[in-house]
Amino acid sequence: MYERALQSHERHGKKWGYPMHVLRQDISVGFWNKPSYLLALVINEMAKPAGERMEWFMWVDADSIILNNDIPVEVFLPPSDLKDIHLVTAKDQNGLNTGIMFMHVHPWTISFLTETLGYPLLLPEIDLGRSADQEAMRLVLNKTTEGPAGQGYAGGVAYLPRPWINTYEWDWAYEGKRGDLLVHFPGLGEKRWPHMAKWLDIVEMTPQKWKLPLEQTGYLTKTEAYWSQLRDAKNRIQIAEQRLQAGKSRSSARIEQAADALKKVILEDSDEVDRIQQRLEDLNALLEQTKTL
Repeated sequence: MYERALQSHERHGKKWGYPMHVLRQDISVGFWNKPSYLLALVINEMAKPAGERMEWFMWVDADSIILNNDIPVEVFLPPSDLKDIHLVTAKDQNGLNTGIMFMHVHPWTISFLTETLGYPLLLPEIDLGRSADQEAMRLVLNKTTEGPAGQGYAGGVAYLPRPWINTYEWDWAYEGKRGDLLVHFPGLGEKRWPHMAKWLDIVEMTPQKWKLPLEQTGYLTKTEAYWSQLRDAKNRIQIAEQRLQAGKSRSSARIEQAADALKKVILEDSDEVDRIQQRLEDLNALLEQTKTL
């Protein structure tokens, strides 16, 4: 079943010219295979001359199936001016889910994966649970100190609304719609096999049933709006910090509070676009007030 699922990714890669790497044997213990393999891939790319490197890797778990080959994955990557984003992933009801994610070929990523792999060695007293690698990644990503620039890793990750890139098949239904990129089967245990078989039959025998051209999926509009909002939020935080450094005013405390609230949501919950918009509007209102005083 996994081989058939991988073939869906191979077909997608061939259409868009993406090379594909598949880990078929253990190189570490259990769940630690994923970060170990990713670290090896990123280091291998970083060792090449800059002009010959891949820029990003897309990791996909083996229990995922491409439904719509007409979607290039570049649509989900940050614009070139957002140079501080090195990981694009998503969260579900349990927190971080690394079943589908994009990793930038960059020293930041090497540091992040190295700290992830070192977590159980440096902090053996912390119970990482069943998905130990994923929990270690979550804990490392939450850091706002240390790391490669002394500011942790929280500022280097963007959480997209999960159904855009990591659309789940629940036991009772698919949460997505026609035109969505893929289907993923986490948490189904042994029940995943009939679900996977159903979707594999669809994409192999009637592929047009779920395909739509990129322009009709809404991805272009949604991702452009997402990155624009994130860019605007970062810019307004910078303006607020500059305003605070320039001198105190009657609104300084409120501006600082609003900027901190916006910063917190884009660091921790950047997939919650409505919350970001509300915090952004709150900060903008205060900045406009102080401008007119």
